[in-house]
Amino acid sequence: MNRGTGPARATCSLILVILLASSMAGQEDPLYHSVTGRVMAQDDSPTQIIRIILSRQEGSIIGKQTVGYDGFFTFESLLPGEYLLMVERVNFATITRPIKIKKYSERRTVVLNIRLKNNETASIREVVRDYGSVPSERREEKQSKKISRRAGKAFLKASKEATKGNRLRAIEYLKSAVKEYPDFFEAYYNMGVHYQALKQWGKAIQAYRKAIALRQQSAKPNFNLGVILHNQGRFDQAIERYLQALEYDPSFAEAHQAAGEAFFQKKHYYTAEEHLEEATRLSPANMKLSFGLLVKIQLLKNDKAQAQYYLDQFLRYHSNDPVALSLQGEIDKMSVEKKLGL
Repeated sequence: MNRGTGPARATCSLILVILLASSMAGQEDPLYHSVTGRVMAQDDSPTQIIRIILSRQEGSIIGKQTVGYDGFFTFESLLPGEYLLMVERVNFATITRPIKIKKYSERRTVVLNIRLKNNETASIREVVRDYGSVPSERREEKQSKKISRRAGKAFLKASKEATKGNRLRAIEYLKSAVKEYPDFFEAYYNMGVHYQALKQWGKAIQAYRKAIALRQQSAKPNFNLGVILHNQGRFDQAIERYLQALEYDPSFAEAHQAAGEAFFQKKHYYTAEEHLEEATRLSPANMKLSFGLLVKIQLLKNDKAQAQYYLDQFLRYHSNDPVALSLQGEIDKMSVEKKLGL
């Protein structure tokens, strides 16, 4: 399945949520923090492909992530200090935001609301909250336990290896991290991502299930687990995970598309149509599969006019796509057959 990202926008708004979760591994241990955020367009609609780069002030890169339509990114296990967060967008100037992680006496959440005024400037509003104010009782319960220095260092090393494309080495460091701290949600989630990329499905499933057990109200591990189950033909289980992801993030266009596809494959066309329509509403330029399936559903209903409507929407974003041309052929064939009375 093709999981897309959101459309380019002339003006977009950037909402960055900086989550600072400290380690409580002893008075002599340093505090570890994480940086997480979300990028959305000005009207809260899906945005284009965004690359987030976190580096130290002297320029050494800590990590790079390309976010999808939902705009989420996370960098874990950061020590107090000064950092630079760079936001790269296709056809736009790069925005750089200095971040200073202070030496808080306890865990804190720094929320940055950044709205891009144009291609090069942004207005920024910063709010500092207690870590406990971050919604998720399960996360608060788990993260309240102590994260050792070794676990944090192992996670950092895993992130560095991942940025180099060394997924196997990253997994080994993540294993070390969860050995030191068995309730390390981010480590299990990242482990699942790496196993999934390596097509080691069984290990990926195991890692995602562990992450979900640690933080049930999280959309991404549920969605990723659903993708694996879906590709294995386990549609009912996949749908369960997609719907769970949508419960925590109703604007998750990829989850709507995936759920719609699974319902379509089960021939539950009405429910499939609901999810596919929502996917195209949330991220029209990147839901090619959704438009295609919507056309097919209308053809099954013998509704040529509605099929043509969805195809026209498809062609707005993918005018020369072979799939669109094939679908047009199916619609034209229906018209001919009706004229001939077939």
